[in-house]
Amino acid sequence: MGKEFCRRCNYCQPCPQEIPIWVILHADSATKRLPYQTLKTGWFYEAYQKAKNCIKCGVCITRCPYNLPIPELIEKNVELVRQVLGE
Repeated sequence: MGKEFCRRCNYCQPCPQEIPIWVILHADSATKRLPYQTLKTGWFYEAYQKAKNCIKCGVCITRCPYNLPIPELIEKNVELVRQVLGE
């Protein structure tokens, strides 16, 4: 499944910045499936706002059984959402 696929196991949690990691790591799917209004104001938007505050502390990496580069994936997905929302 590669080095970018989050399996939603949540072993990476809790995040010190309270980022719901699996939500933001599935941003590609969410931006294609969720209504724009949900992306802009709902639970997904709240996750996106938290993800923008990722400090790349790496705590999540030490917990991930799949050794995903989570901070880099968060950054990549935050940028994707930013583009979709036109920010």
